Amino acid sequence: MSTTEFSFLKAKSGVRVADFIAFVADRKTEQVLKSFVLEQAMPHVHIAVGGIDDAIAYLSKIERSPLFLLVDLQGSVMPLSDLGRLAEVCEPSVQVVALGERNDVGLFRSLLKIGVRDYLVKPLTVELLKRTVNVSEGKVSPVTLARAGKTIAFAGSRGGVGVTTLALNLARHLAEDTHRRVAYVDLNLCGGAANSMLGIQSNNGLTDVLQNVRRLDPQYVERTLVAKGSRLFVLSADLDYGTEREFEPGALPRVIELLCDSFHYVILDIGNPNHALAQEAFNHASRVYLVVDRSVHSTRETIRLLRFIEDRDNTPPTSVLLNNPNAASAGKVQTEDFMAAVGRSVLHEVQFEPKAISMAENLGEAPKEKAPNGFNQAVARIASDLTGQHSAAERTFLQKLRLRRR
Repeated sequence: MSTTEFSFLKAKSGVRVADFIAFVADRKTEQVLKSFVLEQAMPHVHIAVGGIDDAIAYLSKIERSPLFLLVDLQGSVMPLSDLGRLAEVCEPSVQVVALGERNDVGLFRSLLKIGVRDYLVKPLTVELLKRTVNVSEGKVSPVTLARAGKTIAFAGSRGGVGVTTLALNLARHLAEDTHRRVAYVDLNLCGGAANSMLGIQSNNGLTDVLQNVRRLDPQYVERTLVAKGSRLFVLSADLDYGTEREFEPGALPRVIELLCDSFHYVILDIGNPNHALAQEAFNHASRVYLVVDRSVHSTRETIRLLRFIEDRDNTPPTSVLLNNPNAASAGKVQTEDFMAAVGRSVLHEVQFEPKAISMAENLGEAPKEKAPNGFNQAVARIASDLTGQHSAAERTFLQKLRLRRR
């Protein structure tokens, strides 16, 4: 490991041993950093060629953490996990700047959420460092993130568990009852159920935008959406069976990025979790809902899918929705046994609705069921969980509960 030090102070009680510490993966980046610290006349620095493990080993030996810490994520398989380990040996006051090769908006946002001040994409330059690290003021220049919508992915543990039924009615509830703008993206390229459940026709807009990703802009994407009312819009495809389409890697994330600029929520209906588009959907989801039922097969697949979804860089928070798409019958896995088997609590359980759901889907309408613990109330609870806002009924209950406690 190559090391460069400028008037590096020995560790003393209460004395910060360095203003700037950097561990980078290559010599070229090391030379840029040397030029930067010399130009800024920074006297107490430590620059080394190494990875996050080297940074952790080094920082664990010194008494005080630096003011600025720059770490290179090149070669890191799980950067968020590695930075979490790094945080354990750093003081909270350390201003961390991450460096990497991936120009990934999802990764960038995830890094900001865990406290990284900025993420720089190689090649590194002195000018870029000067814009990022304000030496005179002793701080990293703040990053301003444009307000963007949330990407919500829905997947199922098996076919027929009601993924589209729940996802689409949640989208409809968000649009009609909470007045959000919602984009519903059906990733089943051969025609999912969403369009028929809304009573609309697909214009193959999804394949259009995925095949023309280099030409995309907000206006282009808007033209491919099919409107259902003033706040709910659908992006889908209805290709003939046997038709194959290959899309450039990164096409779906670019579409999601543009949609998030215009919509409060982008809901991704994932048909096949193993499809390439599903991989990108999971990688860029800010929240995942996994819809399951009370069968042994669903229980087994839930365990596998939770591991598959959460074992990725963005580690999306994943909630389990237990649906009962069929009438109660003997032999089904009990809810308590299901939760014990998967090691996860169920966020909401949706009860079986024998008539209203089927009629609504066939007519392309919203379900008219109004039972206190019925389907629509379950959808409202999921929406409340997502938006952080309680429904009118929940607000009344909470108010009564507060009055009782007084």
